[in-house]
Amino acid sequence: MLIDYHLHNHFSADSESETADIAKKAVELGINEICVTNHVENFDPKTGAGDFSYREAMSRFKKIKKEIGETQKKFPDLPIKFGIELEYVPRWMNEMKKFINDTGFDFLIGSVHEVDDVIVSSSDLCRGLYEKTDEEHAYGRYFDLLFEMVNWGQFSVVGHFDICKKGGMQFYGSFRPQKYKDKIMEILKLIKQKGIGIELNTSGLRYDCREIFPHPDILKWAVGTGIEHFTLGSDAHKAEDVGKGLNEALAIAKETGIKNLSTYKNRIPTQFNI
Repeated sequence: MLIDYHLHNHFSADSESETADIAKKAVELGINEICVTNHVENFDPKTGAGDFSYREAMSRFKKIKKEIGETQKKFPDLPIKFGIELEYVPRWMNEMKKFINDTGFDFLIGSVHEVDDVIVSSSDLCRGLYEKTDEEHAYGRYFDLLFEMVNWGQFSVVGHFDICKKGGMQFYGSFRPQKYKDKIMEILKLIKQKGIGIELNTSGLRYDCREIFPHPDILKWAVGTGIEHFTLGSDAHKAEDVGKGLNEALAIAKETGIKNLSTYKNRIPTQFNI
């Protein structure tokens, strides 16, 4: 069974893809189940500047849910789940919790994109941080925020766990997870405690870092910690990228000791063997 549980359509500011085109591509690739996970916030893709509004998000995600339902009728053999990618910004989280409790999502990705007011998930925008500070501060602060997000805990899986390396590699060289093992292990222990999962995000394979998120060593540590839930996601923002890297991620999952992946319905996971 192959799943793609990180997909963006035209309701995300950084995508123009139609849900039907995403579904069509998934069927062509033999993907068994997908989840559409649009960004919760509105933002300018060129600058990264954005904000979260309960009212705006409620309005937009009602439209997304309707479109998913209409697309599902056209692709009855492909389960299309209703998801979201939540951005962890501390000042948003009280209102964010109310929003997700008022909306019937199947699946939620929790992501950190911003460190010291700089978008580190962008290979271009990240230089606003990485050119001005050293790796220990930039990556250390990123993992501190990841810990805070997991402690908040109102989501299903941690998205692109070590995305700080996406642009960071051009400034600091290869990412060495061992250097941050103490921080990472604290995050993994908290993930286990809260019953959250981790996604294997393949988008890094399409960028300069040429690595899956997270690094295989982190996945081995996650398995050793007893984390039970893992998903696959291409993080596609255009239909042509749907499914890219999933087979590579599946191979890495097996190599690192992951024996099951999870699908979600109404935020409840179901495991299946790989």
